[in-house]
Amino acid sequence: MNALTARRQVEPTPAELARLLSHRFGDGTIYLPAGMPRQVFSLATHLGYISEDGYLTRKGRDLLSRYHVD
Repeated sequence: MNALTARRQVEPTPAELARLLSHRFGDGTIYLPAGMPRQVFSLATHLGYISEDGYLTRKGRDLLSRYHVD
């Protein structure tokens, strides 16, 4: 496995992040859908798309709007 392959396995695409962010409750908290790796949620939090409390952030809403996900 080369470095690029290893990086791709760890870092989801913006579309994958948007798919995760679309799974939220009415109050804006994000939940991890079945079959999605926990690492995607952790990375989205680290990148600022999800707050430390599990809520969708402004940056996350911007990503959703770019991918036309509600």
